[in-house]
Amino acid sequence: MRSSLPLTSFRVDRPRNSAIPLLVSSPHSGRHYPSDFLSSAVLSSHELQQSEDRFMDRLLGDAPDFGATLLSAEFPRVWCDVNRDWREVDPGMFDPAPPEDEVLLTAKVKAGFGVIPRYVSQGRQIYGHSLNLSEIRERIATAWLPYHEALAALLSEMGARFGYAVLLEAHSMPKLPYTRPSDIVLGDVHGKSCAPEVTERVESLLESGGYSVRRNIPYSGGYITQYYGRPDQNIHAIQMEICRSLYLNTATLQPGSDFEKTRKNMQNLLAGLAEWFRCEKRSTPVSESFHQDDVPAK
Repeated sequence: MRSSLPLTSFRVDRPRNSAIPLLVSSPHSGRHYPSDFLSSAVLSSHELQQSEDRFMDRLLGDAPDFGATLLSAEFPRVWCDVNRDWREVDPGMFDPAPPEDEVLLTAKVKAGFGVIPRYVSQGRQIYGHSLNLSEIRERIATAWLPYHEALAALLSEMGARFGYAVLLEAHSMPKLPYTRPSDIVLGDVHGKSCAPEVTERVESLLESGGYSVRRNIPYSGGYITQYYGRPDQNIHAIQMEICRSLYLNTATLQPGSDFEKTRKNMQNLLAGLAEWFRCEKRSTPVSESFHQDDVPAK
């Protein structure tokens, strides 16, 4: 675990091949922990790391070789969760409490998983004391805002260049307690965040790699997918949750024996999407109604 926050809160890896309109976002794989945060937390480093979507940036790290852009957070999710609205704050964590107009009490906040989380999994509390209100503004300014500014700018850039953009949100999940197990869950907010053919293509490519795939249950898409997915403006967002047992040793939190196999399968997914985007018969895979002015401002 690295013990200092870098000067930049995120990393952008640009296409190393002919560019395609695909942005891969890994908002929960950051591994740079601020030293003052580590000293204030009552949990061990190992417990804090369990909240990460561990190594998702490495699993999708070859995205630029296929023409995609990779955006990955450098800071840890447990310090600031950019897959939340910036107002999703638990006022009971802070002294003084934040202003009411800067608080959005969602179900996630009430469960302890706001933009500044109260808990890691299984109800383990991160802090043994109240945080100063300045912590909210510092983390929003140094982590949340820069990540979203970069995300919005990259999508706008792709929209202007290609006429559309596709955002693939990369996450990990525990094994699901269902009779029929699933390797991967795709979330498109029940068809609201991207065109059906985008979801169908991603699902087909994953299934061709031998994966069992669910849609929207239990993960239909978090804040980023919901906010940025605007298919009527040709900005399409889909969330992909990969079961950690496919690539991670969950006891040691190190790459598991099938890490390279899973990474190869992600390469196949990226290759398949790149081929689809570049199909000579397809000027756009979704709609031809996109206009540059339609890119939502952030």
